[in-house]
Amino acid sequence: MLRRLVRTIFPRGYSFLTWQAFALFIVVWEVGAFCSPAWPSLFSEIAPVWSRDFRDPEFLQALAGSARRMAVGYSLVVVLGVGGGIMLGRLPLVDQLLGSLAVAMHGIPGAAWVPLAILWFGMTEQAVVFTVLLGAAGIVIVETDTGIRQVPPIIRHAARTMGARGPRYFWFVVVPAAVPKIVGGLRLAWAFGWRALMAGELLTSVSGLGQRLSQVAKAQQLDQLLALMLLIAAVGIVVDGLIFKRLEYEVQVRWGLVG
Repeated sequence: MLRRLVRTIFPRGYSFLTWQAFALFIVVWEVGAFCSPAWPSLFSEIAPVWSRDFRDPEFLQALAGSARRMAVGYSLVVVLGVGGGIMLGRLPLVDQLLGSLAVAMHGIPGAAWVPLAILWFGMTEQAVVFTVLLGAAGIVIVETDTGIRQVPPIIRHAARTMGARGPRYFWFVVVPAAVPKIVGGLRLAWAFGWRALMAGELLTSVSGLGQRLSQVAKAQQLDQLLALMLLIAAVGIVVDGLIFKRLEYEVQVRWGLVG
């Protein structure tokens, strides 16, 4: 049963070396805890914190709040990112005018958008969602535009030979051919957006995992701080494995990019 669960979360692409790295991480952590009394053990100190947290209504409310804000922000990233990338790929003039802006957005860390979000929206949920949007949309725009412009010439020539022209050529040949690149951008956007969400919650008064990080750090509760950081990392890995890595692999198989 455990083996089936692991295969569900990590369907492919996680080699034996990856599991060795996880095991090495645990060993190093526990050695550090053995050598330094100030460093909490994963099993005797961190695990009980997780057990208490998942029975705490306030923690569950914070977790649900983070999940809701991430869902809203990421939905906007998908719509605006893919739509913006298609517009840049479709209209060369727009790409010349706004293409560099999308690259610049991608180059700015998500945390750097937080002060602007607070200035515009105050210490509200809208500020956090705005941070997620600007922290992750740039990579989707860039990857979508790149995918459209890097359609293999053989596909273009074959489509034109069969009479594909105009909008039908773009929407039924170019865009589908760019889907693997678009999906790759969406997977990266999840990671960028999750980091931006934590930064937004950390620096605002919005209840969430990021805000709890700030609270336990101020209280100097090392075990709770590390437990929360590991939980945030685990959520990122599980969502990536269950959804994005699986989706990316299926798209690559369907498009004949992997055997």
